[in-house]
Amino acid sequence: MLTATMISGLLMFAVHFFGGWMTTNEYGLFVTLLQVLNIIMIPALGLQTVFAQQAALAKNSIDQANLSISIQKISLYCIIIWGIVLLLLTANKDPILSAFKIKNPLIFYLTLIIGLPQLFLPILLGLLQGKQNFRWLGMASITNGLIRFLLIGILVVFFGLQSTGAIIGVLIGLIASCIIAIWHSRNIWSKSKIESGNFHPNLWIRRIVPLTLGLGAGQFMLSADMLAARSILPEGDSGPYGAAGMIGRGLVIFTAPLAAVMFPKIASSKDHLKHDILKYTVSRTAILSFTICTICTLTALALPYITLHIDALAKKQIIIIKITTLIPYFIWSMLPLALANVYIAALLAKERYKGIPLLIIISISYALALIALGYKQSTPSKETIILILGIFNLFYLVAAKYLTKKLDKPFPQPSAVPES
Repeated sequence: MLTATMISGLLMFAVHFFGGWMTTNEYGLFVTLLQVLNIIMIPALGLQTVFAQQAALAKNSIDQANLSISIQKISLYCIIIWGIVLLLLTANKDPILSAFKIKNPLIFYLTLIIGLPQLFLPILLGLLQGKQNFRWLGMASITNGLIRFLLIGILVVFFGLQSTGAIIGVLIGLIASCIIAIWHSRNIWSKSKIESGNFHPNLWIRRIVPLTLGLGAGQFMLSADMLAARSILPEGDSGPYGAAGMIGRGLVIFTAPLAAVMFPKIASSKDHLKHDILKYTVSRTAILSFTICTICTLTALALPYITLHIDALAKKQIIIIKITTLIPYFIWSMLPLALANVYIAALLAKERYKGIPLLIIISISYALALIALGYKQSTPSKETIILILGIFNLFYLVAAKYLTKKLDKPFPQPSAVPES
């Protein structure tokens, strides 16, 4: 499963290679829309974990029937949320197109459509994970990445569809992944089980909302800067900014599996062991992150001199310099977020939810700081936007570390929640 996750992640990251066939403006728009999709996915962030838990616990016919009806109801809620967002954004289409410098409305509507499978996929993957159907869980993830990679390559390189073709590739990849997951989880949500099941919304809300808010704050910190950059900077600057930003975001994405591995260990560990597990994971994440940051910084400094002697790349020397200049800023600004995610995973694993409002306050403050940048009379530099990201990520890390100190102290366990 870890291998499948890595392959899927690499394929999704590799699509940025095709940015070389896009104009800087179109590539900047594509990266912006990817971050928009990350933010759209926030309401679904807790779903995969919770559905995996419930699918694993559904051993008898009553629990299985309750799970089936819960799948139906929560899926309906996802459709309602998506529909409301769709109507609100469509009603405000013109200012959105203007703010993000979108010239083709089609790409706006495609992004809205992607929101629906983006919300459903975590539910479906959670069901496969809970039933330990790792073969098709991995295949669904790889299919998403592979189809995305192939279609973006074909539509962008051979048909010249630019960001529109790239977004079409994202949409079809998600739909294919959902189809695989739906088919191989069909026995869980069959109609015969739904008819005899009961849905307990309060119990699901108590599980899903804290996870969603805890994970959503970090997701926002990861993605929001690109939206601000697209809105604030001149069109041509968003492309190099987005390319450098993907290197920084890659640090957070590729260190995330360490926190994912720690999550179940923290959740099931004795009180006297959980601090040791957390300390070990943080130290390993820090070593890996510092190593990646150092390598990326040195590579960014050396790359302009290397490409100068390669004819095919020498023609793009100006854009390469624009990108490599920003990479050190980005990679080190994302380092605190990569470390903070480990602490957040420890908090969520032990269901210590009282500190989540502090994390939300930091993310809201960050959003307000980005909005304030947009109202400055003079256009802020790319470096300024990145440094603000780094400062707030540092605040986020300090807050996360402070909150996890409670793991070292006796803490009353939350009351048991009946299984649905």
